[in-house]
Amino acid sequence: MSEYNRDTGILTLTLDEAHIYHSTADRLPEIAPGMEFYADKLRKFGYEIISVSKENLKVKAPENEIWELLSGQHVYL
Repeated sequence: MSEYNRDTGILTLTLDEAHIYHSTADRLPEIAPGMEFYADKLRKFGYEIISVSKENLKVKAPENEIWELLSGQHVYL
C-alpha cells in the first residue's frame, strides 16, 4: 500500500497500486508494466525519484499528483 511521509514529502508507491492507478474501468493495461516504466514516466514529468525496486518506488510528490499523472492521458506520452 502507498505511504506518504509528510515530513520528507516522499511517497512510496507499490507496483500493485501503480497498476491500479494506470488502469481505468474500461481499460486495463494489456501488459502490466514493471516499476521502471513508472519511474521513467515520473522522471519525464520532472519528479525526483529517490529509489526504485521491483516492487515499489519512492518519489518526492504527493499521492494525488501521482494518481492524476498515472490515471490520465499523460501516462501514454
